[in-house]
Amino acid sequence: MVKLKKILFATLVAVCSFTNVMLASAQINGTMLSATPNSGFVEDDDDDVIDELWGTPILAYGGSLSPEQLEETKAIFGITNSQFDSVAVTGEDLVRFLRGGNPNANMYSSALITKGTTGSGTAVSIMTPDKITRVTEEQYTNAMITAGITDSIVYVASPVPVTGESALTGIYKAYADRGTDLEQDRMEVAQQELETTSSIANEHAENEDFDSTDLDNALIDIKLALADIKERDGETASDAKVAEVVQDALKKNNLDQIITSTQAESLANFARNFQNTSAIDSAQVREQLEGLANNIAGGLRQIRDAAEGTGLWTQIQNGVSRLVQMARNFFSR
Repeated sequence: MVKLKKILFATLVAVCSFTNVMLASAQINGTMLSATPNSGFVEDDDDDVIDELWGTPILAYGGSLSPEQLEETKAIFGITNSQFDSVAVTGEDLVRFLRGGNPNANMYSSALITKGTTGSGTAVSIMTPDKITRVTEEQYTNAMITAGITDSIVYVASPVPVTGESALTGIYKAYADRGTDLEQDRMEVAQQELETTSSIANEHAENEDFDSTDLDNALIDIKLALADIKERDGETASDAKVAEVVQDALKKNNLDQIITSTQAESLANFARNFQNTSAIDSAQVREQLEGLANNIAGGLRQIRDAAEGTGLWTQIQNGVSRLVQMARNFFSR
């Protein structure tokens, strides 16, 4: 009975909170704002429109796909015409772009890449979330920004279950095919980032207190904090300072009691490598990271920012507090 009361209490509070936020958003804008993060994608109704600066979209497909699986992948991406280029991605590309990996590795995940307009930000959409088992859209985006990829629209898919890390190699190959050579050390650090974050998320897959979005935000906070230190001091942070930055980011995002010391050290190891690349000095990286943070926050941040400007946020908080107290009084009987 006690457990049932707790469940009912949590449900009531959640419903009350959501209702108050949605009502406030309606007052602010006259329409209901979605609480779903904005992916940043802008699609054109004309399938034959070509980005003249980038050229046609490019499909970097897993070289281990059978002809039937490749056709299935194209169908997933909605490719119905010839206005795209394609490159096969093999284990040899792991060695080429990351200076490591197995040249005989099987590659199944694929990516469809096109360029967005300048300043539009980088966005990733996983078309087969049931098949990409370990990497999230935000993890891909975070790593791509580290590697130096900006203002891009990327779709990721696989016809068979895969962890998903190799899709990043395909994106690198697509850029190389279009004449854009990304910096080697940044690609390697981006791969380390993707493997580190996806591994941590996978280890906490059964932990109800863990939210991968919190880890995504912590990673952004770590990168931005290290960039601030470099800009302020004219040099990169010491190992001790890096560890402090990581702990601060974990605490800020409610992960300090969840992430293990070993996992925190793996994040610090990535952070040390990250700050030794040109990404640390890049204003473009900062802009892309801030854009990603806003997209992750989504509609609730928009609501809160607007509400604070009108005094409605205080009303929301007070209303929720009253409803919570009412619920507590009811279930304490």
